[in-house]
Amino acid sequence: MALQKIGRFEIRRELGRGAQSVVYLAYDPQLEREIAIKTLHFSRPDAAQNAALLAEARTVSQLRHANIVPIFEAGEEDGDLYLVFQYVPGKNLAQYLKDAGALSPVKAVTLMRSILEAVACAHEQGIIHRDLKPSNILLDEDGIPQVMDFGIAARIEDLDSKQGDFTGTPAYMAPEYIESRTVGVRGDIFAAGLVLYELLTGRRAIQGSDPFQVMRRITQEDLRLPSEVSLDERIVDVLYKATARNPLNRYESVAQFLQALDSYLDPVEEEGAATGGKQSTLDFLLRRMRHKSDFPALSESVSAINKIATSETESIARLSMTILKDFALTNKILRLVNSAYYRQAGGGNISTVSRAVIVLGFDAVRNIAITVLLFEHLQNKSNAAQLKDEFLRANLAGILAKDIGTLTSTRDVEQAFICAMFHNLGRLLCQYYFPEESEEVKKLMGQKEIGEEAASLQVLGMSYEELGIGVARTWGFPPLIVNSMRKLPGGNVRLPSTPEDKLRVLAAYANELCLIIAQAGPDERARELKKLAARFGDSVKVEERDLRSTIEKSIEQVKEFASIIRLNLQQTAFGRQLREWMGEKPAASAAGEDDSSMAGTILSEQLGGELLPAAVVGEGQAPDSATAQAILTAGIQDISNTLVEEYKLNDILRIILETMYRAMGFKRVILCIKDARHNTMQGRFGFGPDTTEIARQFRFPLSFSPDIFHAAISKGVDILISDTNDPKIKPRIPDWFRKVLTSETFVLFPLTIKGNPVAMIYADKDGAGDIVIPEKELSLLRTLRNQALLAIKQSI
Repeated sequence: MALQKIGRFEIRRELGRGAQSVVYLAYDPQLEREIAIKTLHFSRPDAAQNAALLAEARTVSQLRHANIVPIFEAGEEDGDLYLVFQYVPGKNLAQYLKDAGALSPVKAVTLMRSILEAVACAHEQGIIHRDLKPSNILLDEDGIPQVMDFGIAARIEDLDSKQGDFTGTPAYMAPEYIESRTVGVRGDIFAAGLVLYELLTGRRAIQGSDPFQVMRRITQEDLRLPSEVSLDERIVDVLYKATARNPLNRYESVAQFLQALDSYLDPVEEEGAATGGKQSTLDFLLRRMRHKSDFPALSESVSAINKIATSETESIARLSMTILKDFALTNKILRLVNSAYYRQAGGGNISTVSRAVIVLGFDAVRNIAITVLLFEHLQNKSNAAQLKDEFLRANLAGILAKDIGTLTSTRDVEQAFICAMFHNLGRLLCQYYFPEESEEVKKLMGQKEIGEEAASLQVLGMSYEELGIGVARTWGFPPLIVNSMRKLPGGNVRLPSTPEDKLRVLAAYANELCLIIAQAGPDERARELKKLAARFGDSVKVEERDLRSTIEKSIEQVKEFASIIRLNLQQTAFGRQLREWMGEKPAASAAGEDDSSMAGTILSEQLGGELLPAAVVGEGQAPDSATAQAILTAGIQDISNTLVEEYKLNDILRIILETMYRAMGFKRVILCIKDARHNTMQGRFGFGPDTTEIARQFRFPLSFSPDIFHAAISKGVDILISDTNDPKIKPRIPDWFRKVLTSETFVLFPLTIKGNPVAMIYADKDGAGDIVIPEKELSLLRTLRNQALLAIKQSI
């Protein structure tokens, strides 16, 4: 019978378990909140040990830090100890790395800093962790790390250098602890270094066939990176110092470790390097922004998307995979592409990022992704209302530029959108990262009656325009977009002579029009619009009637966008101005109404009551059966819509693979195609970590071989392998597979025409037994496979 209560806490479901512990999601009826409860069961009950652990839990419960999961209380029931923690929705770092693989050095260091700050807080209180590892580090829904499980931590002043049994996880023990049971601050530093290794490489640092082999390697071998991993020597030096076998060669304190990471992010300029001028000021401001926990993550995401935008090969697959890593981002993007505005592009409901790119175009999806990313990083600030105002203005400017570009036959309206949106990036960034300086700029403008650029130059040492351009360059935006961020001189604007000039003029026009919408009252609008028409009369030829119609259309699009990203227009000054411009009366919101409740209602109406399945899928989690079926069904319809259009075979196959990947929570899905010349099956592309590299190595002959792959291909049967190490199965797993992958469970869907194999879909997960496919989902997966087969037949 399943456990139903522990103390007063009502058990809801199991979250995870270890050798001596089980973690449950539970409900506290007294305080009416969800909590996490961890039970500890020891093979030999020991009242003295339990008393000591309870005393330690009381000590740990005093720790207060944003990156530490607090202990609410502790107790004992039926001889077993239990600890009650704050429930943190999300996943642990081990699960995250299992899905994401190696992180970029900047992202790894940013995460590591937050982890170390939590450990430093504990050390200051005289507590060490003693079991620091990725599975004891939770990532909340915003990706912020929180360290938990100080349950075996030891008071530093009470340390006994000759403790008896080992306590902790062998793969993260320090050499001195294994050899002499010495416990100290440097042991936590060693474990933190191993966590950093895992962040940088995507794999565990110390591996072995059993705990004793692992501990032997820790004490006898220096940690070194694999030859195929190439990293900056500066971060490698930090890693090796943290994981030195001799504790005296490690950092003395977590503070030193943190300082080394900060030096990596912000290296000191070499002697003789230029230290003056605008570049020095920009570098100084960038360093300040990098110390904000979210700026490196935002920079990395935008830079990654921009890097893909400049690639001439596999851009659709790479953009899709980049977006799919973030399920919250995927969800919002799919809702946006199914909104009324984007549905004008045709194609019916869109259920995959791959099809969104096909229907809307690469640049449109890139712009949506960057817009959502930027908004997501404007939350939870004391000046959130002002930030949302700035963001809405930027978004409206982008939409106006796109719509006016369409009206004036501009060739690339998606470029116009991003140019106009980032026209005032410097002001937006200053409002977000330097709110005090932003207020000082406004104060100067009021007191001295000087312009915004002059005031920002005086306060920051550079103008908003220069700041925005500098950051845009570091994010990898192309010169075409960067140059459009430069303001136009006063007076009448001449007819642009190049496409680049046309985008710059259009971005400026849209932003000046947006300023009128934001600031002009009903009595001033006509006069201000005439001034704008006179200034841009030679360069942007739009009739007044068409302009007013375009403004109304663009405002409707902003309202729809705001509802999808759950932003209540009535709660922002600019939002209220938009409603007033449209002649709407202020909405009477119920007290306490939040953005999400309003947005949910509006969104439901817009999408006909349908919510896309991605809304309930968490990253790295296998969806529940109903959700999986919904995603598969939507994907099948998506593909049916595409098959009746002109299509490229690879596009259809990508949609099919992405649907399988999202619906079933596979770690990776890879398509293999028959190479007739060499009579082999060769991996082509897929979704999941390292699939590009793995697909190159995924190659096997079609001639007879007594293995699982040949059995599936030759007989045309779908095969699920639950455990590659099962004694009955192990001999039939080919050597080439074990060299390429470590997955313990996978499924094969062969594609055959008249008995001849033409392709195969491979999907896997890491752990034995992780793949379970109910009958309904299997039937839908086979339909997808048959659609792939139909597409291949039609292309032959």
